[in-house]
Amino acid sequence: MPQSVREWIIVLWPAFMAACALETLVFAGFDPHDIQLFGLSLQGDRDLVYTLSFFAFWAVTTVSGVITWLLAQPVLSLNAAAVALNGHTDDHNERASPPKR
Repeated sequence: MPQSVREWIIVLWPAFMAACALETLVFAGFDPHDIQLFGLSLQGDRDLVYTLSFFAFWAVTTVSGVITWLLAQPVLSLNAAAVALNGHTDDHNERASPPKR
């Protein structure tokens, strides 16, 4: 999961913009009173339907953003994974690192 505020902003801002676009596209074509959810008509306040829909769209696009963020993270090398699991490495499996300048 994103750790810093900057990483969360990188995930949440595009998700917010996508939710805005989805909200506009969906409700430009549909009136909330015409939509039925599980056989029930959404006859409540239109503003409430718009608000709840926006947050649902934002939640779905945020999950998509977090998954993308996780997939974009560098993969641990096998040696680093062994250190994380065992606390030590086998000397013969370590690769030589380039000389430091």
